[in-house]
Amino acid sequence: MLSTIRFIFFTVFTIALIFSAVLVTVLNTYKPAVKAYLNGKFVGYFSDEQQFDEVYNDLVAEKQSIDPNVKVYLDYEPTFETSYVRDSVIADQNVYTNLRAEVKTEYTIYNVAVNGEKKMTFNTKDEANKYASSLKKEVSKLKTEVKVEKVSELGEMTSIERADSILKDIVDRNKPVETPKATVNNRTYVQTAASIGPSSVAATGSGVWPTVNRRVNCAFMGYAGHTGIDLGGPIGTAIYAYRSGTVTFAGWGSGYGLHIKINHGDGMTTYYAHCSKLLVKVGQKVSEGQKIAEIGMTGYTTGPHVHFEVRLNGVPVNPYPYIQGK
Repeated sequence: MLSTIRFIFFTVFTIALIFSAVLVTVLNTYKPAVKAYLNGKFVGYFSDEQQFDEVYNDLVAEKQSIDPNVKVYLDYEPTFETSYVRDSVIADQNVYTNLRAEVKTEYTIYNVAVNGEKKMTFNTKDEANKYASSLKKEVSKLKTEVKVEKVSELGEMTSIERADSILKDIVDRNKPVETPKATVNNRTYVQTAASIGPSSVAATGSGVWPTVNRRVNCAFMGYAGHTGIDLGGPIGTAIYAYRSGTVTFAGWGSGYGLHIKINHGDGMTTYYAHCSKLLVKVGQKVSEGQKIAEIGMTGYTTGPHVHFEVRLNGVPVNPYPYIQGK
């Protein structure tokens, strides 16, 4: 009888030891955790619900470091399920990556639109209003407004340097062309070009002087970055194609204002800038001495003239030797 009792005792004791060993092994291998779900989609294992909140708050701070006014949210409230998982499972996952994929963002951006066309984009209302006000003040005829837009991703914003350049370009484009005046014997006369410049001049086969006036206001490299020569004349004075060629550009460009580019072949291209009026279009064939434009003051200029430029394989060279004696 005694031996039976001893057997039972030792058996129970052994089983208890084995169970304890298994329990210790399981507790050391598996950790208590919560399984997080968003709308039924498994997001990851967290030590507890508080860790989920900490990770989420870190991601919110990450987004707000880009734009403090961003709205950060989740489409659904998280749900949690108690679980035990191996350490390796927790170590192998990246809860930040998992949750970041579920975080939604809404940025507020401010577009400066001119006549309905977006010109600048800012992430602050003050910057947008500043440039919109400047445009309204400088060019009142244009419809300038600030449009608010909500976006999920914050794209490229307009830098201050770029915004200043866009502002100047718009103002230059819409600046009224002023007819220059000259003072002679204390009397002021309005300079005109009504009778200056026929529709063409006699071709020589080796190029022509690009306008009827022979006055060079500024020579090649007369100041840093001046890549042509300036030939003065009243607004409306005819501008002629230096040689025959094909028009590759006819329109507006920052600095040049209204201008034309003509490809003459063999790597030579000529430019005619600051025009008040263009008489040719892209792709048009022009002949030497043909009237292609009229002198103006568009772009960056302090007085009416044509900026004449010669480029060989894209590199500006002194144009004067090409027209000297023509």
